[in-house]
Amino acid sequence: MPRPDVTLISPYPPAGRRHAGRSGVASYAGNLAHALGERGLRVTVVAPTEPDLPEAVETDGAVTVERRFHRGPTAVPAAARLALGTGAPVVHMQHELFLYGGATAMPGLLPGLGMLRAAGVGPVVTMHHAVDPAGVDAEFARMHQVRAPRAAVRLGLSGVQRTIGRLARRVIVHEPAFARLVRGAAVVPHGVEGIAPAEQPGPSPDGDSADESMGDRRLTLLCFGFLAPYKGLELALEAAALAAEDVRLVIVGGEHPRFAEAGEPYGEQLRERWPAVAEFAGYVPDDELASWFALSDLALFLYQRPFATSGAMALAVAHGLPALLSPTLAELVGGPRELVAPTEAPALAERLRELAADRATLEPLRERSAELTRDREWTTVADRHAEIYREVTRA
Repeated sequence: MPRPDVTLISPYPPAGRRHAGRSGVASYAGNLAHALGERGLRVTVVAPTEPDLPEAVETDGAVTVERRFHRGPTAVPAAARLALGTGAPVVHMQHELFLYGGATAMPGLLPGLGMLRAAGVGPVVTMHHAVDPAGVDAEFARMHQVRAPRAAVRLGLSGVQRTIGRLARRVIVHEPAFARLVRGAAVVPHGVEGIAPAEQPGPSPDGDSADESMGDRRLTLLCFGFLAPYKGLELALEAAALAAEDVRLVIVGGEHPRFAEAGEPYGEQLRERWPAVAEFAGYVPDDELASWFALSDLALFLYQRPFATSGAMALAVAHGLPALLSPTLAELVGGPRELVAPTEAPALAERLRELAADRATLEPLRERSAELTRDREWTTVADRHAEIYREVTRA
């Protein structure tokens, strides 16, 4: 087998799929690996094992995937050894705070990255989560269901980010606002997938055909992505309840695996608190996503305190949906003020009623939302990564 040009350490979706796995990072890695392959690079991915996938070496198109290490204390050192075994001149690790086993995996970060640096293969590290430790307060703990003392969390986060900044040859973040948290970080935007042609609508959440639901003349709102407390779904539900005669809310996405594994299914809590306010579609397969986007009029991304860019938002906007964003998310991604949603339910409900009453007002929102995808095509993102790999190799 030829030596790869780059080895990625990352969760990875099942072969032939993009939007699956325990984290959006898996989808990101799938898109990046294939985009790099299309630019002529040979790519191997060293991925953790998954409960429903065997430990094995497989191919996903031109990408070789090795699922051969387990999450937990030894995850990062084990992944580093496997990556070195591929012979790639550059190793690129995708990092997120809970990606390789949460707090239990943090002690392995130092020896794992140190191993890669000593071998002269970089490493390059993309920080999908970038958190200002000073912002870890009671609200942060509630949204992320963190039960450790906040002082310990601040110390741990600070240590992780310092370790990455010190040992990585190059750190990548997705938004300029995150670059200040790691000295010398490069900003490479999150890629945006190409727009897929809409398929015939599939079944709606209540079992009726989506064609029948099109008889509903209300403004169809879409919340899309893993269900998690930091995404502002409560605000969307409260506003939809107030504007129920004018809007229909559809929530597309499965339980976030981290919260589900903790025995606290967030979606179930939302259904109990707001019965009959929204339609919960649950997880939707890749080949049905375009249909759900086509049936929606407006996407809501109301993240209260984003600590990562939103791949779900990028995907929805790339499919032509206008979006309303929380002020903090709009500031993070450079969204224009026209896209900023009110932060109180009555005011948001009134804004939604206005849009429902005059659908022509959605068009300027659609145009401004489309601007968020500028320079984020995966080909452009892959080219920037290739430049960074060359810089690291020369260094």
